[in-house]
Amino acid sequence: MQFPNLMDIQRRRKVLGLTQSQLAKQVGISQSLLTKIERGLVVPNYKTATEIFDFLESSENTGQKLAKDSMNAHVITLKASDTVQKAVSLVKKHAISQFPVVGGHKLVGSVASVDFIGRPRDSRIGEMLEEPFPTVNETTPLSIVKSILKSSRAVLVMNKGEIRGIITAEDLL
Repeated sequence: MQFPNLMDIQRRRKVLGLTQSQLAKQVGISQSLLTKIERGLVVPNYKTATEIFDFLESSENTGQKLAKDSMNAHVITLKASDTVQKAVSLVKKHAISQFPVVGGHKLVGSVASVDFIGRPRDSRIGEMLEEPFPTVNETTPLSIVKSILKSSRAVLVMNKGEIRGIITAEDLL
């Protein structure tokens, strides 16, 4: 049996919404030992590693989080007619980097802050549109969202044709 990477413990723990204290208590180790394991300062013995990964796996499978549990409900959209200057202003004000682009009530594409580099400030967003982000509904399991994020910058959470939230890889760290 091959163990998952020890560096995944912290990420998986956070996705489950657990503190170090909570995970340590569940597997019968001290919080300080878990901190050292997560930082890569200590390699746990086989028994401890097995208990950590068994607990994480069972928690991930039984208490499956849904898209609605991890989405950012404050979604800022752009229009194709908006300028790069407006988008850059929104990036700075809200510390975001991914934008769905809408026309009326319809998704028409997407852009990311990296797309603005080197563009004149008066350029229109419509000039740099990429495909719309993939969409899921609020009850889509987070495991599916994670898979989608391996090949997409973001995932939109939709309900009855309306954007309810956005999930990026950073939201799952």
